[in-house]
Amino acid sequence: MSEGLSRRELLSWGVGAGFAALARVPALDAEPIVATTAGDADPRLTPAFAALDAFVVRHLKEQGLPGLTHALASRECTLRTATYGMRDVKTHEPLRAEDLFEIGSISKSFVALCALQLREEGKLDVDRPLREYLPWLRIESGYAPITPHHLLTHSSGLPGSGVTFPLSETRPLWTAHAPGAVFHYCNLGYDLLGVLLETLDGRPLREVLRSRVFARLGMDASEPILVNAMRHRLPTSYWPLQDDRPLGRGGTLVEAPHITFDGGAGCISSTPGDMALYLRMLLNRGRGPKGRVVSEESFALFSKRWIDAPSFGKGASYGYGIAVVENDGHTVLRHTGGMVSFSSALHADLDASLGSFASVHASTGGYRPNAVGLHALALLRAAREGRPLPEAPPPDDAWRIEKAAALAGAFAAPDGRRLALEAEGESLWLRADGERIRLQRGGPDRFLAPGSRFGLFPLELVRDGEAVVELHWGGEWYAGEAYKGPRQFDVPAAWRAFVGTYRNDSPWYGTGRVVLRKDRLLFAGEPLVPLTGEVFHVGEDATGTERVRFSDVVGGRAMRLFFSETEFRRVDE
Repeated sequence: MSEGLSRRELLSWGVGAGFAALARVPALDAEPIVATTAGDADPRLTPAFAALDAFVVRHLKEQGLPGLTHALASRECTLRTATYGMRDVKTHEPLRAEDLFEIGSISKSFVALCALQLREEGKLDVDRPLREYLPWLRIESGYAPITPHHLLTHSSGLPGSGVTFPLSETRPLWTAHAPGAVFHYCNLGYDLLGVLLETLDGRPLREVLRSRVFARLGMDASEPILVNAMRHRLPTSYWPLQDDRPLGRGGTLVEAPHITFDGGAGCISSTPGDMALYLRMLLNRGRGPKGRVVSEESFALFSKRWIDAPSFGKGASYGYGIAVVENDGHTVLRHTGGMVSFSSALHADLDASLGSFASVHASTGGYRPNAVGLHALALLRAAREGRPLPEAPPPDDAWRIEKAAALAGAFAAPDGRRLALEAEGESLWLRADGERIRLQRGGPDRFLAPGSRFGLFPLELVRDGEAVVELHWGGEWYAGEAYKGPRQFDVPAAWRAFVGTYRNDSPWYGTGRVVLRKDRLLFAGEPLVPLTGEVFHVGEDATGTERVRFSDVVGGRAMRLFFSETEFRRVDE
């Protein structure tokens, strides 16, 4: 549901998923298109739609995804809704336009609009201390009070993945920096906003969303809460077979369990037709078919660049529940959404009066269907303006590694073990103990070895300028010939008790590992910076909001780990 080190990042690098494997997702080997056109019959758009269909089919095959649902809209009408692929890979049943897709963090923009309605009604002052509305809320802070504005802009300083209602009165929530100072994506903040809406409106959040947004836009097919009773309306969704390692491209996906969720961070599911109605409201700056959802003044607050939000891209800002970016000189409102087994992307180009919503019913790490949304808008803009249609983005071959030869070299661990990187054209290979393993791209200076004994962690490069001087893999590190740093490190003896594998049975988290590399503990690949003996700050950034706490050391091993007070228990492997 999020950006930054939170549930989404944990899922991206192997701390998430779980449960039983039910059915493998096969490769898409046909033209899996079912499309419904509605609204604008402008013949100029027909070639753009055909080019988009060809790209989406190719994209799904490249990414190993079962299907995608899509909506395109202008200020005036729904341009098109389309579905691609299968709603269930066992039966090969095609996706349907009426299928619900969980939109994840895109729900935050709905919550923000409801908050702005309450502000218009005089029930909410976004600059008033939050605890004046929620006096039960326990926050340990040496800074100024948190306000609803800070929650709306992800600048509260609260942990992004904290527990809304702490289980222990002796462990309240905390703030890592002064409210308003730094953008840190915070699911907890929007869950608190959901509680605030319920408090001020007097109804459950699902009714607040249904009456204040859905009803005003005619979004009659959408649901404001994820519950078992609506499961039959969703396609079968998928997630990685193995939850304790990064998923390589083409890795096995299996059926995911259904989740229940009612928090403001991501509780909405919708259809492409309904999301087209929502896009039209955004493009009309808050005006819907039955009148305004929010006033022009409130929409200006909603879409204002309140704070820099680099996790949404270079030059991005965040408004109230929505990111604000520049794309080809146009102002675009955008957001992504990542659920346990759904991934979504919304783009509303205010200057071109065009919007796109895309969603897939699978989780493959940090993937979001942004490429589909951006290419769709580029095609439509060109078609309307009479320009040649843009080329589709180039094929995304995860095995192709540019300048692979520059990465080649030999590396040795302090205990004498050796690894080597070898290049062949645009392929990169890992050689270890006589075994040769081809590597996939997994991010900047990060590579994956899916299906091998090195698949448990990403292989990470450390550079000095352009030269690769180290290889990191989990708790292991290997020095290259140009490495000039220390090779032995002193660490507190107590830290060795924290190393191990921990599990939370929630599908949001799953299994995560703590390793000791050089002079640092790491959890889910992020360094742990000590605060007290058993409490650590997550990440190098001193303003980061997450903490890890270890407890119950028995026989030289910590039995429990708390990630921002979410409990993980030690498991043996």
